Amino acid sequence: MSIEQEINYEFHNKELLQVALAHTSYANEHKGQASNERTEYLGDAVLELISSEYIFKNYPNLSEGEMTKARAYAVCENSLVKVASKYHFEKFLLLGKCETSGPRPSMLADSVEAVIGAIFLDSGFEAAKAFILPNIIPFIEEFVKGGNKDYKTQLQEKLQVHGDVKIEYKLIAERGEDHEKVFEVEVYCDSKLLGKGQGKSKKEAEMEAAKAALQ
Repeated sequence: MSIEQEINYEFHNKELLQVALAHTSYANEHKGQASNERTEYLGDAVLELISSEYIFKNYPNLSEGEMTKARAYAVCENSLVKVASKYHFEKFLLLGKCETSGPRPSMLADSVEAVIGAIFLDSGFEAAKAFILPNIIPFIEEFVKGGNKDYKTQLQEKLQVHGDVKIEYKLIAERGEDHEKVFEVEVYCDSKLLGKGQGKSKKEAEMEAAKAALQ
């Protein structure tokens, strides 16, 4: 099955899809091949706009801050990796020979944004929307049903239910180039390790660590 069959969208311009799937490491090894960085940039903006519009129209009781948190939850790396896994993006990504261990989570999340950007360039806003909404609505609903609280807030409330405790988030690793940073964080309660997480920012890594602790 091709990636077009997986995502149920056929590209008019196949080159757009080729670029969307080409990681920088692959482009560096193939002269004339553009990487997916620019398309990812565009897809990120389209994803943010469409998710913002959906939340605004469908959740009139959410405050600005709550809408921002809902959107952040729906389009975070963890959510996008789940979308990538759903459509088996790992089978279609074009990676350089140096990426011997296969695509990292950040690569998979970036590729989803790049494919969104490619669909937008190929067919416009409505086509991108048709792909995005079925994939992000479940995450938005999950966040809203969870009481509009992010994982760090939920973890803090659970740990402090019987009184104050010391909660610490420690940055344990930082790797990758500036445009593709990955941060790893551990969360501790009274010096006891509860969970680990990683993300494209310290804040996202902390959120993933809190999620792991809750689970």
